[in-house]
Amino acid sequence: MIERAEPELRRSLGLVSAVTIVVGGVIGSGIFLKPLDISRSLPSPAWIYGIWAVLGAVCLFGAFAYAELGTMFPEAGGQYAFLREAYGKFTAFLYGWCFLFVINSGTIAALAVAFGGSLARVVPMSAEAEVVAAAAMILALAIVNHFGVRFGAALQNVATFAKLGALGAIALGGFLFAHPSSSTRATADPSFVRPDLVTGLVASAIAIFWAYEGWYQLPFSAAELKRPERDLPRGLIVGVLILVAVYVGVNAVYLHVVPIDEMRSLHAEIDVPRLTIERTFGVAAASWLALLVCLSVFGAANPNLLSSTRAIYAMAKDGLVPHAFTRVHPTYRTPTLAIWSQAVWALALVVVLKTFRDITDYVVFAALIFYGLTVAAVYVMRWRAPGATRPFRCIGYPVTPAFFIAVVAFVDVRTLMDPDTRQNALIGLGILAAGLPVYALMRQRGAHG
Repeated sequence: MIERAEPELRRSLGLVSAVTIVVGGVIGSGIFLKPLDISRSLPSPAWIYGIWAVLGAVCLFGAFAYAELGTMFPEAGGQYAFLREAYGKFTAFLYGWCFLFVINSGTIAALAVAFGGSLARVVPMSAEAEVVAAAAMILALAIVNHFGVRFGAALQNVATFAKLGALGAIALGGFLFAHPSSSTRATADPSFVRPDLVTGLVASAIAIFWAYEGWYQLPFSAAELKRPERDLPRGLIVGVLILVAVYVGVNAVYLHVVPIDEMRSLHAEIDVPRLTIERTFGVAAASWLALLVCLSVFGAANPNLLSSTRAIYAMAKDGLVPHAFTRVHPTYRTPTLAIWSQAVWALALVVVLKTFRDITDYVVFAALIFYGLTVAAVYVMRWRAPGATRPFRCIGYPVTPAFFIAVVAFVDVRTLMDPDTRQNALIGLGILAAGLPVYALMRQRGAHG
């Protein structure tokens, strides 16, 4: 009897899709909902421009490292595969565990909450209806990605170009058409008290790392890139450079149209982009902002099911989660069980947690731990396999990865030290620690199986 080979993932993604996975997977809620918190944390516009640019450069340095590792291991699993090759299955499992229950699913849940809240500004609805809208977004994305990577990539391309076009219009219009009187409307809030500089920098870093969250997702789809040795590093680097340019440019417009003293006196997170659009294109145009945010978060959530679920597929290949997760749909060539399991868990987080800010804070804390470990894997692999084929070599090695590691470690340590952010960090550590007995149990069962 001839044994039928299991279907594999299909290589169907080109360079344009690679760039849009990076850009479209990152631009979501952060550029709209985080500038208010950042303005309250830093002393001047120069500091705001600087931290957006510097942390963008930090992510670019991380992309250099991920590109080297991605071209060394052009397989499904991305960051999970890098950690497995550098440190072994234990560290890779802990990442996969945290990825499943915090990083990936938490990102989907946070974006879905932002989607529901933004939609409620267009169609008045109750809090319960917002949860339903958030759940509908998750289900819609799961269905699209169930039916094939091409459908998910096509959705990604359309959403990304639409978002970039809208943000480009805001940036250009803000400088060309904003009402001149808007620059004189600043009124300082006498009750405002800015935190000390270090605390403010860390709070801003957490917010900005959320805005950049997802830049690392492309390597998860390496097994579906037509030419991963070329398109993976180009997609990562070009994508991150576009993100830095867009974010710095849009923040420049925000501060040009809504001066910092006035910005600090605002109350709702959405008020910064709302006032910018209102003073640039008029009140009627500002009413469309909520739809723009909906489109933005919808496109940002898509790669979490298009690309990131490939880590679950890779873990199943290694026997660290049930073998059923290796199933690839015979027609659509997608890891359907992995897609739907993440969608269901994200739905649970939406129902239980509900709060956008808390979800984003603990997602960032957990993600930074593994960002640092993954970038450090470049040093490990250079030492363990100096002669290995490296189609792309980390630019600026050994300085750029060291700088990346130092920044993310500092932010996480300070997050644990700050009473205002400690709780969310401890939740992330608690979930990470819960993976230890699970790994031990699976190893024990494997030994007796």
